[in-house]
Amino acid sequence: MSILSDFLKEVDEGYTVIATSGRVVYANEFMVRRGIIKEEYEGKPYYECFRVLTLISAVAEGLSEKRRIATSFEHEEVEYQADVFPAGDGTLLRLTDITKFKRYERSKKEFVANVSHELKTPIAIIKSILETIIEEEKDEGKRRLLERALKRTEDLRNIVEDLLIITKLESGEEKLHKKMLNAKELVSVVFDMLREIAQNINVELINEVDENTKVYADEDKLNLLLLNLVDNAIKYNKEGGKVVVKARTEKGYVILEVSDTGIGIPKEHIPFIFERFYRVDRSRSRELGGTGLGLSIVKHIALSHGGKVEVESKEGEGSTFRVYLPQSI
Repeated sequence: MSILSDFLKEVDEGYTVIATSGRVVYANEFMVRRGIIKEEYEGKPYYECFRVLTLISAVAEGLSEKRRIATSFEHEEVEYQADVFPAGDGTLLRLTDITKFKRYERSKKEFVANVSHELKTPIAIIKSILETIIEEEKDEGKRRLLERALKRTEDLRNIVEDLLIITKLESGEEKLHKKMLNAKELVSVVFDMLREIAQNINVELINEVDENTKVYADEDKLNLLLLNLVDNAIKYNKEGGKVVVKARTEKGYVILEVSDTGIGIPKEHIPFIFERFYRVDRSRSRELGGTGLGLSIVKHIALSHGGKVEVESKEGEGSTFRVYLPQSI
């Protein structure tokens, strides 16, 4: 233990070992120096030693359930990531200072938001100019080039608008106007918007939502969530395939389920599909269009409503996305 103790004195992370009895066996200098644990800790119950309530709760959960617990908290203007692990006959707590990382993340998001705002006006002006020139251009070859430029401008505008939506949802600036909505009617509206695209590749849209299913949500945001999920389900489907939307209530949640009979998602890609700009198949994504932000928007809309989104997929057989939204007002 002395060799390990010497090593842990030098590391820039906090470590604490807690016995199954709940008494603290060891804490390195990082924990004491940062004021996370009292200096006189050895042999005392962890709940008397830690100065942070979040850690007391995490360790209690880790000891009782014997599984990894991850949480984060702020103490004396420093942000920490805490991980509690089962370790032999006890529990190990690891603490990491994530202040710089969090500041970087906030700066990056602010930068993206600011740039997106600055780009909106010039993109709108370019789009307007191109539309005017196309209308007046008689040469077919030049007209095709200009139309291609207009399409790229519209793609850029869509990316900027999607980035602004995500930024507002992440920051909590986007105010939600929740009300009771008829889920079946919402799905019907989305199907009507996308029916022509589905018909072009012979994909059948099936609305199996019960007409009495109600969901408490922001209508515009839920419409956008469903639009992104159904649009993906159509685009990544097979010719002659199906897109089915269902809904059910379970343990205080309304669960909206969008399933397709498409190409599916390889298992190794599933953990990353809700990240911004993540593409499973870049060549197919370029061919089908889109901003690469759709699933990220879906995730943040669900989170902003106090819900979550999950996915099940099998490569070559299709995917099912489930959105959990709190049932109560």
